[in-house]
Amino acid sequence: MRIFTARRRERECEACHWLPRRRSLSRPDSCYTAAMRVVFLTSRMPFPPEGGDRFRVFHFLRTASEAGHEVHLVTFDRSVPEPSAIAPLERLLASIRIVPLPKLLSTLRSAKALPTGEPLQAAYYRSRRMREQVGETLRRVRPDVVYTHLFRMAPYAMERMKEHRTRWILDLTDVISAGIARSLPFRRGPDLWLYREEMRRIERFEAAIAPRFDECWVISEAERANLVGLAPDARIRVVPMGLGPEPFHPNGPRDAARLLFLGFHEVFHNRDAVRFLVQDVFPRVRAAVPEATLDIVGRSSGSLGAWARGDGVRIIGYAPRLEDVLMTATVFVAPHRFAAGLQTKVIQALASGIPVVSTPPVRLGLEPVPDDVLRIAIEPEALAAQIVQLIRDPADAAALGQRGRAWARSTFTWDIALEALESNNGAHPKPTRKPLPFIPAAV
Repeated sequence: MRIFTARRRERECEACHWLPRRRSLSRPDSCYTAAMRVVFLTSRMPFPPEGGDRFRVFHFLRTASEAGHEVHLVTFDRSVPEPSAIAPLERLLASIRIVPLPKLLSTLRSAKALPTGEPLQAAYYRSRRMREQVGETLRRVRPDVVYTHLFRMAPYAMERMKEHRTRWILDLTDVISAGIARSLPFRRGPDLWLYREEMRRIERFEAAIAPRFDECWVISEAERANLVGLAPDARIRVVPMGLGPEPFHPNGPRDAARLLFLGFHEVFHNRDAVRFLVQDVFPRVRAAVPEATLDIVGRSSGSLGAWARGDGVRIIGYAPRLEDVLMTATVFVAPHRFAAGLQTKVIQALASGIPVVSTPPVRLGLEPVPDDVLRIAIEPEALAAQIVQLIRDPADAAALGQRGRAWARSTFTWDIALEALESNNGAHPKPTRKPLPFIPAAV
């Protein structure tokens, strides 16, 4: 394990793609008049900010740091990265502690938990080193807020609650048990048995831990409703995603008939959506528009089977710049038959101005959402008809895209997360301590 620390270097931060100019802490809507000490506990290194979990945590801590708060991070990672690999993240932090999470050992911990009632995910992330580093960091920092990301990190926070009078936030993001429940009709064989059992374990776990935190954050109103059903005594706040720094400048006219699917392809709901799109929806589009093509973009696309291939289908793989794929495609398609929370790539697509065709499960994560910012259907024939209509009517497609862009950019902002972080609901006094000195780097 290594400990990296850094002073905030303003000029370097402002020059970095991910780090806009720092803002002043003294805002009229902030209940704090002094910098808070905030400790983030996360199960994944939030850099690079790719994928929903990393994206959310990175921009939360970035927003807090730019507002003048003192941010400390304790996180798992597969291995300890070189400092240069996480330099943009390090510049935001007063300190960072990284605990290696060996995959083989974690898998064995999950296997040992099978005869018990413990969620396998919680067992996977059980670590003596993490317990020690959380305890040491809390004693050293004496935080005003502890932000815990996902239920799998909750045990590390709960065992320290009696020792520290601070504000404890659990960001569940999605109610995982509810997301698994939505996936069960699409699973088969041993996979179905395993996930049904894990759903029951996580459901009990979420219900037990949520009321113990000062606040539970979720990503959407739909997830709030899910959590209320499990833990009616929990104090729940909806804190949605914001948008990344991509400017999404037009880089030429959109192609005439190119569909785009974007996602991380090791996630079950994305794999199911690709299968549904390639096998059931896209052939109907091609029957009406023979020149139509479909680009499947995202990490781990090599894991997609032969079922993801077909006439007019291109497997693109990872795209480092979203602009390169979003700004020239004709229609963005998110045909998820089930989904968890809010699909980050959908709000990024909306913000880019590309017309979006999706399904009711995806729309549910966006609610409340106007009817005129994206097209919704559930059956393959109806989805194909919506796509074909937008291909054939570029003016209507452009108008839909502009409405979606305006709504997404006005709705999904990280200022909501900052307001939530700075709002203490009268539970704790405003911090008045001076910031701690920076800790020298050590090994």
